[in-house]
Amino acid sequence: MSPKNTDLAILGAGAAGMMAALCAADRGMHVALFDPFWSTLNNLELSGGLFPAAGSQLQSMAGVDDSPGQWLADLRAYAGSSVNECIAAPVAQSLPQVVAFLVERMQMPVRFLADVPAPGHGAVRFHSVTPASGPALSDCLRRAVRAHPLIDCRVDVVVSRMERAEKGFELIDAARHTHARQLLLAGGGFGGAADMVTEFIPEMSGALHSGSPTNDGSVIGMARAWGAALAGMDGYQGQGHTHPGGHTRLGMSIPTLGGIMVDRSGQRFVREDIGPSALAAKVLAQPGQLALEVFDAAIEARLGNHSAYAAAKAAGRVLEADTLEELARAAGVPAHALADSVALAVQCAESASDSSDPLGRARFAQPLAAPYRASWVTGSLAHTQGGIVTDGRGRVLMADGQAILHLYAAGGCAAGLSGQGGDGYLPGNGLAQSFGLAFNAVAAMAGD
Repeated sequence: MSPKNTDLAILGAGAAGMMAALCAADRGMHVALFDPFWSTLNNLELSGGLFPAAGSQLQSMAGVDDSPGQWLADLRAYAGSSVNECIAAPVAQSLPQVVAFLVERMQMPVRFLADVPAPGHGAVRFHSVTPASGPALSDCLRRAVRAHPLIDCRVDVVVSRMERAEKGFELIDAARHTHARQLLLAGGGFGGAADMVTEFIPEMSGALHSGSPTNDGSVIGMARAWGAALAGMDGYQGQGHTHPGGHTRLGMSIPTLGGIMVDRSGQRFVREDIGPSALAAKVLAQPGQLALEVFDAAIEARLGNHSAYAAAKAAGRVLEADTLEELARAAGVPAHALADSVALAVQCAESASDSSDPLGRARFAQPLAAPYRASWVTGSLAHTQGGIVTDGRGRVLMADGQAILHLYAAGGCAAGLSGQGGDGYLPGNGLAQSFGLAFNAVAAMAGD
């Protein structure tokens, strides 16, 4: 079998893999895009499809004053010393360019979401396609890669052997032998590998995994065998708003808009503004690993761009009641305790200082008022953040800091923007790294 030569081979057709394929093909490169799990839902399709792009033209046109530097400041304030400074600034700088590329070069219906706030972000800066959802964003990217004449989509194809060669990489599947001058690893993380989760993230051992089962850590293991360094292996994105069973979730904005969370006794147990990832472990620590998320119809009305909430509502996961007594009866929690918890939240929201919360919540937004909404949620592991060490151009690095020639990584298998448990995960970090690092990697390949 004579090899088919290509400029770039990509292993994994999630957010990072498809972004890299489109960027490379747009530069005139021939691309072989491999994905053995094309027919299985990946993390992009399971996500909300939202990514931050501070300083994009779309954001500026909406009248929002923001910049990559401000996003970086928010990330550092939120994640502290766990920020992956090797990639943070380059990713931040590239994200507005990613938006421009998708809109101008790929003609995708990307828009700025002015009504989607997120914990830890000092400005509204999320973008997505229309409608705003992971499946819709994935569908746009899939249609684009399948239609591009320079991209050979090797979907649902298992690469039986992959080796480093003298002048590139050899990939062999049942039907083809491909020689690629450059290789981008864009596989998933290890959230679906229970043994690795137990080893590296013991606090989430046994937790519901709401990410794709294809995240088996195999690409990370392969890169490690080639000498790649690993970092941030204890970092992860948790979801503190997942419904039991993992099929739906509420989304991240309800606490930011004024919602609260109570345990089975009707008592608040956490400052809800810590963010959805850090919240996961707190919810899992409650009796039955459950919490009741309480909000109101006014908050629900502001969730129009939240596909996750729409799916949860359609699935019957949201309770509705005209009074707190009715809500407590429907949820099965003590009415007096729920009323006290809501009353304190209202008092804090109406306070001029917003600093009277005994749990330390900084801001409650608007006071909760009838009619009410609520939903039982649990904590889950969405995806891991640790993985292959790269520089800001996506080049895979060894322990001594030297780059492995012609080898790049982005997405779930690569070390993310911040690590150290779930506390360092700023909402949007996953797609931000996937898109930004893939975009930068292709730019670096042009000079490789």
